[in-house]
Amino acid sequence: MAIRFPNYPFVLIFLFAPLLVLQLIPCDAATCNDCFIQSRAAYYPNSDEKGTEVGACGFGTFGAKINGGDVSAASALYRDGVGCGACYQVRCTNPAYCSDNRVTVVITDSGSSDNTDFILSRRAYAKMAQTEDLAATILDQGIVEIEYRRTSCSYPNNNIQFKIDESSNYPHYLAFVIWYQQGKKDVTAVQLCEVKLFQAEMLLLLQK
Repeated sequence: MAIRFPNYPFVLIFLFAPLLVLQLIPCDAATCNDCFIQSRAAYYPNSDEKGTEVGACGFGTFGAKINGGDVSAASALYRDGVGCGACYQVRCTNPAYCSDNRVTVVITDSGSSDNTDFILSRRAYAKMAQTEDLAATILDQGIVEIEYRRTSCSYPNNNIQFKIDESSNYPHYLAFVIWYQQGKKDVTAVQLCEVKLFQAEMLLLLQK
């Protein structure tokens, strides 16, 4: 999701807060963030194994290749754009063809298909299978039962970046998207400060 401001000449200060998710699952409240949640996943029907370049998060071509192309659209987890850039561990649950390994995906788009929480890239979807032959099997199925949980995003060779949208018009209008958001927290508010006076004025609050 692009973040937009009416004035350009500002310094950005970002406030972070932990993600709070209420789930009715049999897990101790103190460790519930580590619990897996049962759901379903589909995959993008495009011919490219990676994600889409026109995702709702506004990442453009970056949204198809971030995390090596292991990306996903999300339904409720999209959270009106606050969920963009969040990372999740996903694994399918049928022992006949699913691996015990989890694939980590980054949310880059919004979407759902037949009561799914995730629409994975073909690359990420196929990686949930035990073998390449079984990957073809789950691709043929189209939708599989999964379990997932939030996990920390890690980009060892990259710091957080702010991509200025082409629609920005100095000094009247600023729009940007956030790339390489590290960790397990959401950006919930952004403060803009005038460069000369450095007096912070809250202009936008992203509600979860």
